[in-house]
Formats: sequence, C-alpha cells, structure tokens
Amino acid sequence: MRVAHDHVCELQPWLRGRDLSGLLVPSTDEFLSEFAPPSQRRLRWATGFRGSTGLAIILRDAAALFLDGRYRLQAEVETEGAAIAIEPATLEARRIWLRRFLSPGARLALDPWLHSQPDVAQWQSLAAELGFNLQMLDENPIDALWGPSRPAEYRPKIVDYPVRFSGETYQVRCARVTEHLRRSGLHALLVADPEDVSWLLNVRAAVEAHWTPAGEWHIVPSCTTRALVRKDGRVTWFVDEDRLSKNVLARGQGPVVVQSSDRLTRALSEAAQQGLVGANLQRTPFALTAILRESARDDDAVARLRWHKHPAELEGARRAHIIDAAAVVRFAAWLARTVPEHAVSEFEAAQKLESLRAEHADYRGPSMPLMSASGPSGAQPHYVPPQEGSRVLNDHAIYWMDSGGHYPGGTTDNTLTIALGTPKPRHVLAHTLVLKAYVALARARFPSGTPAFRLDTIARQQLWNEGLDYDHGTGHGVGNYLNIHEGPVIRAEVRPISAYPLEPGMIITNEPGYYVDRDFGVRIESHMIVVPSRYSNFLEFDTISRLPIDPRLVDLERLSPTERHWLGEYHRTVLRDIEPLLDVQSAAWLRTFVQPFIEY
Repeated sequence: MRVAHDHVCELQPWLRGRDLSGLLVPSTDEFLSEFAPPSQRRLRWATGFRGSTGLAIILRDAAALFLDGRYRLQAEVETEGAAIAIEPATLEARRIWLRRFLSPGARLALDPWLHSQPDVAQWQSLAAELGFNLQMLDENPIDALWGPSRPAEYRPKIVDYPVRFSGETYQVRCARVTEHLRRSGLHALLVADPEDVSWLLNVRAAVEAHWTPAGEWHIVPSCTTRALVRKDGRVTWFVDEDRLSKNVLARGQGPVVVQSSDRLTRALSEAAQQGLVGANLQRTPFALTAILRESARDDDAVARLRWHKHPAELEGARRAHIIDAAAVVRFAAWLARTVPEHAVSEFEAAQKLESLRAEHADYRGPSMPLMSASGPSGAQPHYVPPQEGSRVLNDHAIYWMDSGGHYPGGTTDNTLTIALGTPKPRHVLAHTLVLKAYVALARARFPSGTPAFRLDTIARQQLWNEGLDYDHGTGHGVGNYLNIHEGPVIRAEVRPISAYPLEPGMIITNEPGYYVDRDFGVRIESHMIVVPSRYSNFLEFDTISRLPIDPRLVDLERLSPTERHWLGEYHRTVLRDIEPLLDVQSAAWLRTFVQPFIEY
C-alpha cells in the first residue's frame, strides 16, 4: 500500500487548540491562481493530492477532498492510506458531507486571501442553511506548519512583452479600459488577476521552466501583481520595483505609476470613498473586495478584452502551433521506432518530448505539466506521471500525451492519442466516436451571439448516440503566452464563463474524450480560431493545431463522406506545414502515418 504524504494529522490538533471545528484548504494562492507556484500549494501539503484544482475540508475528526471528474482516480491513488474521503466538486456534495460531519454551531475557518467574494458568499449561504459559523483567519496555519521544507517564494523578474507579439501598446490598452470606465460610470477598476495585468501592461514573468524531480514546473508566465485603473486615465501598478527588468524600466512611464505592493489596500480604500470600483469578483480575493464594501461592482472587462485576440496574436498562435507540432511529430516518430525495441516509461516519454521542444530557439518552456498516459493511466484525464513508478508504454496499445509549450506570440495545448501496439475493437470504437465528436465541433457553424455552452452538445452527441460520455468540458479559451485556460468555456454547465458568446478572434480548444476506469482513455485536442462564416451573421472555426490523428484507431467505415473529406484536407495541411520542419526519418514516418486519410 502507498504511504500517503498528507499532513491532516498536523492540522487537526491545531484546530482543537483554537476551538475551531474545521478549515477550508483550496488549491489557489493569494492571486486565485489555477496553477499555484510550489510555495503556495497548501492543498498538496495538506492532503498529498497533486492535481491543480480542488478543495479540502479538514475537520477535527474527518477530512474530504472535493474534486471534479478529471481528478477522482488520481486522488484515490495519491491519498491511498490517508483518512481522506473523495467527493464530487459540487455544492450538493459539500452540503451532504457537512451535514453528516459538522454539528450546528461549529466554526469553520477560511483564509480570505484564498477565496473570491462569490465563493465566500456561497459558503455564507451554506453556513446559514446548516447552522455553522464562518471564521475569517488573519494568518493561514499551513504557512507556519509547513516549516523549512516549504519551497522558496515565487518572485520572478518581470519583462516587457513586445508589441510585435501583443499587437497593441500598453498605452492603447490602458486607454481602452479607461474609456470603459467612463461609459460604465465607474470611478476605478481593480485589476487583480495577474493574467489581466500581464495583458493590460504588456508584461510577462521571466520564468525559466525546467523539469524537476516531481515532473512539474510553474508554468503560467503571468506577473503576480495588481493594478488600479482610474477613469481619469491614471494607472497605478502595485509591484516592488526590484522585480522589474531593465526593459520594463526603460520603456517609459506612459500613464502608469509604479507603487510598492503594500500600498494597494490603502489605494483601494481611498478609491472606494470616491466612487464605484469595478473588480472581477471571481478573480479577486475576498480580502480585497471586503475593503471596497458597498462600492464594489462586478466587472470583468479586462478579461473579456483579453479573450479577443489581436490579428498579431492570432498570427503568433498559428506560428507557435506549427513549431510545436514539429516537435510532437518527431516525438511520435521516435516512439514508433523505440517502443518496439526498448522499454520506455511514461515519465521518460515526457522527458523526451520536453527535450525535443527545447531544441527550438523560441521555446520558453512547457505550458502545462506533461500528461503522459499509457493504458490504465489514461483513464485519469489529467494524469501526470511520477518520476518513480510510472508505467511503461510497451505493455498497452493505447497511449496519449496532453502537452503544450510557450513561445513568443503563442501558447499551445494539444493531445496526441496513438496506438503503440495492436488496438482492440473497444479502443477503435471509443477513439472513432471521439474523432467524430471532434470533427463535428471543428466543422460547426453557429449564429453570432451563441453562448459557448450551447456548442457542448454538438460534440457530445456523437458519444451519446452510443451511450458514452466524458466528465470534463469540451473546450476553453487559450492565452497568448499566458495561461492555457481562459474564457470562454465550452461545457454543459451554465456559468458566466460558459454563457459568454463565442466571437471572432477568440482561440478555443476542441477536446472530447472517453475514459474507462483502470482500463484506458482516449482524447483528441486541438486549438481553433473563431472566424466569420460565409453566411451573414454566422460563425465557424478554423483549426490551427497541426497534430496528426492515428488512422489505426479509426474505423473508417463509421465515418461519413463529409468527415472523411474534412480529415483528408486537414492532414494535407499537416503535411504541408510540418514536413519542411522535420528530419528525413520523421518526415517519412509522417507521410506514411497520414496516408490512409489522404487516400481514402
């Protein structure tokens, strides 16, 4: 049995000593990051769970992890031997578990820097319903309990992001936000999300990504800072000046004034006294929105501007995908040569792909932990192989790699599923249905103004017809040398980020899949640009990824003539764009690999 590396037993005495009934431990940091840096991964320290997103509730005598379907199997493995229940990431699941384990009048503590205002409001509602009390913490106990083993603080240098990659100067972007404030009647806008700050001010973190013993990186090159934009055009950037590189300091002030990060709370208090202050409440810690009180207004204008890519950003994304696909194709050709002759582990395969990407001068590091999954590992949609004990690829027919890279001008995130042995009929059927779902969305045409969630069933219908489904979203927006995950989101749940309409210039992923617990999984993922259709007031997609699809995993007879035609045209484009970047051996492999689609 695996020895669980959790610290629940250290937190429970702490709770008893302070007359608290429980503690909420989310996966976020003070910037509500999806991918928190190592020193901020309190959820991992507390529970041993290595996934990027989740929440733990730790009580004096019980503990539970609340996770979405991507992480259920992973959490069962990583918390084996620990007294931690695995529950769905739903409000109802929290309600049922708390009703069972938490008595009326109990005191449940949370760190206000790690939760948004809407999140806290939901907890307050649940507290009123179940009769417990919420206690705001001044300090997080994990920070003291972690001790000397805690990784160093994440404080990378901040560098300029050139206009040739962003498409606009930061002065133009600040002016656009200022005009928004004037139209909306806001006195100021708090820009609390580092990704929004990075976009607005044309800056990025100088992250030197590298492979660590845990097989991880800090992978979002956003600058962990905040800004305040006022309707008179002034922009205050709260950042410690020692973090600014020479190329940022040398580019001129424009409308931006730099102040130390510890001045933010005072500036917010002053702004709230002068008028309404906007903030993206989903991406702003409760500790900051509480300062604004009645002056706070929900406003995600910067995020929505960021989702719409400038033509220069779209061109950069196209180029990044061609560069990246060449590395992945070389990797696939290497697998085809190597696996029949030598044992290759999931971890070693990920290392190989990382080394191939790193050969290109423009590569800046991985955009995500490499998800390298063979056979049963592939049943975990977000599986990341450990350095020790990962499976070998040689004893199962199905292997997938979900990975991506950062390049000046673009970020990639694609999934390649291939057969490394003779696939069984169930493998071919599952992959064929996923392919049909993928092509259905890639070919979709829809009216302008269609909310993103309505497109989810276009893909899913192909699996539903056979009684199959998958427990994750179908697509998400992608940043420009930023986070691979942004809005809008194509998924069934109707939330603000999925109700936002797809519009021209957005980049969105297409990633249906299918997974069989402890058996295998398949997924196909690519990036698409939303473009105008030839029909007035309609939109469609232009696929910009260039990874091939494995014909050995496709029942061609199940494909319609339209699907076959689309696949043929797509693979001709793959050959045209990728073959010139390949060595002779890899080019020959690619030509042979895609030939069935081109000939059919």
